[in-house]
Amino acid sequence: MTLPDTETLLAAAGVVVTAVLWAVERFLPGRKRIGYRVQMDTAIGMNPRDAHSLVQLRLLRQDQEITDATLALLRFENDGGKDIVRQDYQEPLSVEFTGRTVIGVEVPDANPPDLMGMLTRNGGGLRYSGGRLVVPKVPLNKRNHFKLLVLLSADDEGGASRSRPEGAGGGRPGEVVVGGFISGGRIRRNTQRWGPRKLSLALGGVCIILVGLLGGLLLNGRTAVADGECATGRLTIDGSSAFAPPMREIARQYAARCRGAEIEVAESGSLAGLGRLSRAGRSAPAGGPARLAVSDVAAPSIYRKLAGRRVAIILLGLVVNDRTGVDNLTSEQLRGIYDGRYTNWEQLGGNNLPVRIVGRDAASGSRRAFETSVLRGSEPGTVSSYDCSGKDRDATARVTRCEVNSTGSLLDAVGRVPGAIGYAEVYAAAKHPRVTGIRLNGREPDIEWGGQRAYPFWTVEYLYTYGEPEDGSLTAKFRAFMDSDTAKNILRKYKHVPCADQARVPGSVCRP
Repeated sequence: MTLPDTETLLAAAGVVVTAVLWAVERFLPGRKRIGYRVQMDTAIGMNPRDAHSLVQLRLLRQDQEITDATLALLRFENDGGKDIVRQDYQEPLSVEFTGRTVIGVEVPDANPPDLMGMLTRNGGGLRYSGGRLVVPKVPLNKRNHFKLLVLLSADDEGGASRSRPEGAGGGRPGEVVVGGFISGGRIRRNTQRWGPRKLSLALGGVCIILVGLLGGLLLNGRTAVADGECATGRLTIDGSSAFAPPMREIARQYAARCRGAEIEVAESGSLAGLGRLSRAGRSAPAGGPARLAVSDVAAPSIYRKLAGRRVAIILLGLVVNDRTGVDNLTSEQLRGIYDGRYTNWEQLGGNNLPVRIVGRDAASGSRRAFETSVLRGSEPGTVSSYDCSGKDRDATARVTRCEVNSTGSLLDAVGRVPGAIGYAEVYAAAKHPRVTGIRLNGREPDIEWGGQRAYPFWTVEYLYTYGEPEDGSLTAKFRAFMDSDTAKNILRKYKHVPCADQARVPGSVCRP
């Protein structure tokens, strides 16, 4: 193997250093970051001073005239380097208007528009009392934003000022104080800025020059790709739909660094994937098939030839349609939903909507994890509905229940059908519109394994081969790649706990 020459190494090092400096300059102050600014905060001139004016305007609230009304416009945005999901909020955003009382609030602008519905929905939207406004935990992808237009009156004793500079501070009457807490980031007041910083432009220019130099050296054939971890050929990975998104990203990373490797990721379901691997193995020549299976549960004993490794702990969660008005269920309430004791969300403190159950089919590992660790029994065997809108398949069934064959289909159905409930992998659920993740027995899923053991809804993800793959094969190389830092970082991104970090921890479920 030919080693890279000095010019290539220097060019590559320059690109890395420049990129790191740019990333630090751009993202170091909180990679997860919510910025806010007060775009307007001014008195409303309702009463003309001229006593002889033909028009006298008054602002009334509950038949009482408001003479010191103010109008504030606030903008919130994700101005950091990472998406923010609901689970990132340890404390929701709140706004304190010192010396004033909130009369009403509107959302005049939101990007994407779905944020407006999340902020204003009944039972889970904006809340205010006195001078405090609480914003619900809404997901914010990079550069997403929303604005709040707030109508206020002065407290009887507060005496809010009618006009003040935006930068005033310290909680004085008329001040606007924003609070909240997000994991791994911060909330800060920002300012309007047009265009990139000069330092960003300079670093970008240097990086472009170095990338061009490095590309020229590579095209001239002055380096060779290290291929110790690479193999060529085609590989199929099939099984869990809950685990398919991170697996696709890991497969893309492997194929990008290993020319000649083609990897396809399917999601037929955990048990279906195991069955297909077993059938492919029985008909494959010596060395085994170029196939892997991922499963949310351990392979049944009938698959004696399959060899499995534990690769991750994945967190699952309950999800409901965002119109239900419920954000927490106990285990007993959940079992009551599935056995037909509760048929309307009003019975559980929610809105007047019938309960619709969206379940997974028998090939799903997520379903087995739900039945084993949460429901402590089987889901209702009857499928009474084709699409969960009503009992159009079996009108005599106790519950309205349909079945789907993937995580994505379940989330689509729960988001589409008012009153629907189901279960899914938490990262995918947090990204899906019109779907709300709910707490189980007051607890939310947590990526830190030590902090979420009291939360029951999780499972171990297994990676199976048919026997031991041949040394040097793409199957063997990719299985080893699952323990790499690249693969582990992708798993963490999707809120999974890599077993490569847990295998030696005493008592860990990642240990064989």
